[in-house]
Amino acid sequence: EVIYSLVHYLDKTAQLGQRESIVVQTGGLKTQLDFEPDKYTGQKNQIVIPGAKIDNKSNSQIVFEKSTPGMAFASAAWHFSTEKNPAAESGDLFSVARQYFKRENNGKEWTLKPVTEGAVIRVGDQIEVQLSLKVKHEAEYVHLRDPRAAGLEPENQVSGYKWDLGIGRYEEIRDSGGNFFFSQLPVGEYTFKYRLRANMAGVFKVGPATIQSMYAPEFNTYSAGHTMKIESAK
Repeated sequence: EVIYSLVHYLDKTAQLGQRESIVVQTGGLKTQLDFEPDKYTGQKNQIVIPGAKIDNKSNSQIVFEKSTPGMAFASAAWHFSTEKNPAAESGDLFSVARQYFKRENNGKEWTLKPVTEGAVIRVGDQIEVQLSLKVKHEAEYVHLRDPRAAGLEPENQVSGYKWDLGIGRYEEIRDSGGNFFFSQLPVGEYTFKYRLRANMAGVFKVGPATIQSMYAPEFNTYSAGHTMKIESAK
């Protein structure tokens, strides 16, 4: 019934079987995208600007123009890749910070010692990861991913649903890291904790933790990266 209603509306507004044309302009680049009613062109509807031609000032503004009848939806997001880990977290709607601690027992109690950049961890040490998440606006269906260094293994290897801090989430444990899925994420600040165990010596780069809206991927952020040095046990 919903599909029939939509088709009936499009037919009454003369939007069925019509060719649609959209002009996209960013910086000095102007591209026309044509959508034919009898052809699928989804794989071609993207504009790629080589890194050497990107200008922060001119490319930061994107203009969409539609001359044909009907309604069109457009979205834009920046994607980039680099082999250099970010030195600090960055975000707007969301923000996430990650910190590592080494758990030590002094004979009476367990204490947490911050793991600074370049600090030495030994095989067998237990590491606690704390992910501090800030949410400025209520969101739904959000994915938080935290990569894991190859020299670390999770203490808990069972995926499952958890509830604490007033929100629920599904935690998925994978070989490359952990995934946290939130169906609802209220405004506020939250800190999630889990533990790892150092099991292999070496120097490892850990990519940033990232958080992204699953149905609005333009809303995303990342934490700082990290380099972790693990030495053999004494």
